Amino acid sequence: MTDKGKLIAGFARGDLDFGSDVPKWVRTTRESAHAKLADVEFPTTSEEIWRYSRVEELLGLGLSMDGSRPKVERPEKRGDLPAVFAPLADAASVFVQLGARRASIVATDKSGDVRIDGIDEVAEADWTIGEPSDDFFELFGEAFSPDTYLLKVAPGKRIMRPIVVLHDEVADGLNYMPHLIVSLGDNSSARLIEVFTGGSARSLLASSTKVYLGTSARLEHFQVQDLELGAYQTSFVSSHVGASASLLFGAFSFGGYYARIRGESHLVGEGARAELKAAYFANGEQMQDFRTLQDHHSANTFSDLLFKGAVAGKSHSVYSGLVRIEEGAVRSDAFQTNRNLVLSDGARADSVPNLDIRENNVRCSHASAVGPIDPDLIFYLESRGIDPKRAERMIVRGFFKEILEGIDQPELVGIVEALVGKKLEELD
Repeated sequence: MTDKGKLIAGFARGDLDFGSDVPKWVRTTRESAHAKLADVEFPTTSEEIWRYSRVEELLGLGLSMDGSRPKVERPEKRGDLPAVFAPLADAASVFVQLGARRASIVATDKSGDVRIDGIDEVAEADWTIGEPSDDFFELFGEAFSPDTYLLKVAPGKRIMRPIVVLHDEVADGLNYMPHLIVSLGDNSSARLIEVFTGGSARSLLASSTKVYLGTSARLEHFQVQDLELGAYQTSFVSSHVGASASLLFGAFSFGGYYARIRGESHLVGEGARAELKAAYFANGEQMQDFRTLQDHHSANTFSDLLFKGAVAGKSHSVYSGLVRIEEGAVRSDAFQTNRNLVLSDGARADSVPNLDIRENNVRCSHASAVGPIDPDLIFYLESRGIDPKRAERMIVRGFFKEILEGIDQPELVGIVEALVGKKLEELD
């Protein structure tokens, strides 16, 4: 076995194959990803997109991967959720609970306008996976993971109640790599909320979500992560936004020992729009890691990114983002802002925004800020009879409030506010 083969086998031990019992076209898709994987080395911190990360620690975890195909069930009622997330399931039009050995799909909406199926239930003509990326974990999961699902919204349909996908089966020693493909037809709209919870001190949840928006489609897509504090996470999110389509994406990350999101927004159709938000809060030895790409391929496209984070204890956050304006993307607007609060002397936040402009007649800007709470704000609140600890909490809550503005999903907003409050309680 080659050194590369040993490395891959060591990363996810177990009997892995391309799925000998799946349709031929599925096997071909997996073989394509595996072929590209052969040219992609396991990530190291010498690569810019992995700088500052903890990715090399994953090789020492001795993870295994369950190669068996999960059983897809369609019960009439949903299972239980952690209490903080229960309001989401109650509001959902479709509730999906994904684990390494089973998938439970409960549809309150029986119209058939929205459907989610396992890979072996999907016709080849409906599959829109696109070209494999260069992300090691996304490629690895695409090649080997049996946990692949297609969520499809029919053209012209508006799904008002959220579609909720819960990822919660992340057992000790397990490398769990779910893949979700989201396809919205022309002139359709939907709300999708992914929740990541559970985990252990020796587990990895390496998810991939690929989004394809047809002409004039609209998607509100949110990821909420509250894994156990010892768990590892890598999340790959890629969106392809068609002509006059719009995407609102939000990431809310609070748990995990090391939690990473790589988000790519490809504005491929004229008039495409993407609004990108994130709120993250780390404490203790945690690390929150965000890498983004706002890629403008066509004229009159628009993207606006606002990521805000707080670090306390000895925690560390990283934001590295790139705005790229391709040739031909004239009259495009792109904005990128990252702001961080450092709440203790031992905490650290790195912020690296970048621009790559290959066209004229565009508007682009980027900004970043890292620093402690303004002492004048603390003094002002103290002068109004508020003690320093409560003043700090009020300021941090207010700091994140801007991220939640414009999100028309009260259950989600309430959950994020509760998770921020939970992190503030850890500071005592």
